[in-house]
Formats: sequence, structure tokens, C-alpha cells
Amino acid sequence: MKSSIPALLKQHAFIVFVALAVLISWFPWYTSGTGFLVLGPSIAGVIIIAMTSGKEGMRDLGQRALRWRVGFIWWAVALFFTGLIVLFSIAINAVLGGGFPSFAFFRQEWHLIPVVFLITMIGGPLGEEFGWRGFALPNLQRKWGPMVASIIIGIVWALWHLPLFFQPESIHAQIGLELLPVYVIGEIVLAIIITWVYNKTGGSLLVGGIILHNADNFWAVTLLTDETMTTAIQSGAQSQFDMQLYILSTVVSVLVVLILAIATKWQLGLSEEGKAKEA
Repeated sequence: MKSSIPALLKQHAFIVFVALAVLISWFPWYTSGTGFLVLGPSIAGVIIIAMTSGKEGMRDLGQRALRWRVGFIWWAVALFFTGLIVLFSIAINAVLGGGFPSFAFFRQEWHLIPVVFLITMIGGPLGEEFGWRGFALPNLQRKWGPMVASIIIGIVWALWHLPLFFQPESIHAQIGLELLPVYVIGEIVLAIIITWVYNKTGGSLLVGGIILHNADNFWAVTLLTDETMTTAIQSGAQSQFDMQLYILSTVVSVLVVLILAIATKWQLGLSEEGKAKEA
């Protein structure tokens, strides 16, 4: 009986991971009606890897989390790719008569860029990526391939944020439940981009997961809002999203990802060597 438990856990590892991530992250919400613990996915991912792969799995996770020698080009892609998509969306919006955002943060507080980047990293990717890309992506990609794995992760990732849609001070509440389908599509798109960079960097959880995820958060906060870091702190609330730009950037991202998927023959950078390694 004891020997069958690890085998059963390994067989249904992703389902157990999702359940554990939700159980941990939603704990404040279903106990007190408010709150959200962002660390849930990373904690769940580490637990599942430890239970199903032992020391070897934990060693591999640590190596992927520290894999920084991936080439300058992939650091640049991780840091700027999603930002360029947003800037392209802003340009389209301007051509259509929508005007430009104020770029207040970059005009007034450019010297705080490292600080804001670090804050968004602590408040998001570090609490999530040891789960989404540390455990879930290799697990699902091995079974279903990179495209299907990305779509599954994107959907689960989006719905995992559900409690935030009920917190009035959050950006998710600004988006609103009526735009939840748009948000889900946006998370699927981001998951596909992350899978591509993750695979092209040889499974770098650092660059293809944490840094890229954080860069996406950073560009969204600094390009799709008009507030500076100082005014946001003083007001005690999240900066207001430009919803028109948010929706437009999601549409543009879908088109970019479609081109990316076709260009990579739906493999998103997963090489034959990568397939063999994950098999």
C-alpha cells in the first residue's frame, strides 16, 4: 500500500499540484473572505517535486533556477519581448486615434526601475514560478507537448487568480469578472511565450520563468497605467489600468503568439534533445 502511494501521486501529480496550490493560495479567501497567498504555486511545486522525484528532482530544480548562462539574446527577449508587444499596441492605439499614455513613471521616476522590478519579482514570480515552470511545465510538456501544456497552464494560472477579482484594491478587480475571458486568454498567451523562452534557454527557470514573468508584470504596471510609483504608494491603491490598451495588447499578443507557434511548428523551441531529456 505504501509503495503504491508515490506511484499514484506521480500519476496524478499535476492535479495534486493544482489542488495544493489553490488550497494554500486561497486559504485567506475561504477562511476570512479576503486575502491571497501568492506563494502557493511555488510551495506546491517544491512539495510535489520532492515527493515524486526526491533529491534528484530538487537538485534539477535548483540547477534550472540558477541557469543564467543562456546567451545575451535570450536575456533581452525575457526582459523586453512583452514590453515591445505593449509598445506596439500603444502605437496601434495612437494610429486609431486613442492617443498615448503619459509614461509618467519613465519620465519622472526612471531611477526607480531596479526597485520596482525587484518589488514586482518578490510580489509575483518568486511565489509562483517554482510551481508553474518549475514543476507544471516539464510535467505537462512531457505528456502533451509544449502547446497543449502551455494552454492548460495558462487556464489554470488565470483561474488561480480568481480571489483577486473580488479584492476592490487589486488590478484584477479593475479588469472585472466580465473581462475574465480576456484575462484567461492573456495568461494563455503569456504561458506560451514563457514556454518558448524556457525551451530555447535549455529549461532555465530563472530566465524563461522568473525574469520573463516579472518583466511582463513590470511592463504592464509601468506602461498601461498613468501613475508613478510614488503616487501609487501614497494613494494606497493599485494604479488604474488603461482598459482599452489592456484589451488591445491582449489581441496583439494573440496574433504574435500565433505567428510564433506557426514559425516553431507548434513546438515552441522544444528540440529533439529536449524531448528526449523530458521523456
